[in-house]
Amino acid sequence: MTLKNIIKYLPRFIAAIILLETLLFKFGIGGEAFLNESKALFTNLTISIFGHGDFEAFFRVSTGVLELIASILLLWPKHAGLGALLGVILMFGATLSHLFFIGVIVGNDGGQLMVMALIVLMCCTKVLLDEKPNVLAFFGK
Repeated sequence: MTLKNIIKYLPRFIAAIILLETLLFKFGIGGEAFLNESKALFTNLTISIFGHGDFEAFFRVSTGVLELIASILLLWPKHAGLGALLGVILMFGATLSHLFFIGVIVGNDGGQLMVMALIVLMCCTKVLLDEKPNVLAFFGK
């Protein structure tokens, strides 16, 4: 594998792995402790935005589904640009949520969630720039 291919494909894999890892929390795949941590985060977010936590499950599950779709598209060479676009949108939202609603440090994570969101944002931005012609063609531009 050439250096050019590594530079092209590594950001896709990094972003997809991080996005897939977060599903352990959002869907409770990693156990009750992971699920409770994610529920607390999304409850705090929905309370900050709406004044109540009634939309916690909707936000948590829909975010997880969209992140799963983004990771699948990132790993599918023909549609990596669309996955990157979705990843940029999701991670921009995650970054804004951390900055304005839930805080950079959540619980005792030392800012790890924020850092992971920024890494995925940077990786997806790189993929989006690489795949710009394909993304524009998809939208008929």
